[in-house]
Amino acid sequence: MSKTLLLVSVRCADEVATALDGGAEIIDVKEPSHGSLGMAAPETLAACAAVVPEQVLWTVAGGELIENDKGMSVAGQALARSLHSLERLPDAIKFGLSLCVGTPWEHVFQNVARQLPECMQAIPVAYADRLAASSPAVDTVLEAAARHGWETVLVDTFDKLKSGSLLDLVAVETIAQWVSQARDLGVRIVLAGRLSLQDVPVVAGCEPMAVAVRSAVCVGGRNGRVDIGLVRMVASQCRSGFVKREQDRIIRNTC
Repeated sequence: MSKTLLLVSVRCADEVATALDGGAEIIDVKEPSHGSLGMAAPETLAACAAVVPEQVLWTVAGGELIENDKGMSVAGQALARSLHSLERLPDAIKFGLSLCVGTPWEHVFQNVARQLPECMQAIPVAYADRLAASSPAVDTVLEAAARHGWETVLVDTFDKLKSGSLLDLVAVETIAQWVSQARDLGVRIVLAGRLSLQDVPVVAGCEPMAVAVRSAVCVGGRNGRVDIGLVRMVASQCRSGFVKREQDRIIRNTC
C-alpha cells in the first residue's frame, strides 16, 4: 500500500510555497470564509495556478453542487471564466453534496462534470455530519462513484463551527470501513474535517489516498494563515500514521 499523501488547503498564492516547503504533496485552493467548499476568487485561482509546480497535483473547491444547479447559467459561466484565465488548469474540482437528499443529485453531478475540460475530474464531497448538511451517506456516495466512474471521493465536515472534527463525528472503525469499501469499489478516498495534529496519524492509519487539512496548519484557525512549522508537524504525523500501520502489518504477518 502506498503512503497516504498530505493535502493542504490554501487561500492565496503566498501560502502555496509555505505548504509545499512544509511537506504538502497536494495543493487545494479554497476561500474558507465562504464555507466548507468556498470557491476562491478568479484572481486568486489565477495567482495560485501560476505558482503551483507542474509536478504537483492541485485542486480547487467548487462550492455546493445544488448552488451550481440552481444557478447553472451564472455559476457555470463564472466557473468557466475562472478556468479560462488560468495558466494551468487544476487536476480536479470538488463539489459538496449538501441539500442533495431527495434530489437527483447523481444526474446533476454528471451534468456539472461534463462541463469541465477533459483533463479535469469532478470530485463529489460526502459530509460526515450528513444530517446537518442534508447530504447523502458516505457509503451511498462511494457506491455512486463506482457506478458512474468518478475516480475520487472526499469525505469532509459541513458545519465547521458546530459539528466538530471528523473523529468527533465518526468512530475510527467506521472510517476504516469507508476506506475498505472505497478500495473494494476501485474508488480513491480522501479524508478531511477539521483534523487536529493528533487526529492526523489516526486518520492516516486508516490508509486513505490522502489526508486533507487547513485548520491544523494555520495560525489563527482555518481563516488564518498557513504556517510552515505546523505543516511540517502535520506532515510528520501523517508519516507516523503510515509507519505505524506498516509496523502493525509486519507484526500481523509474523505472528
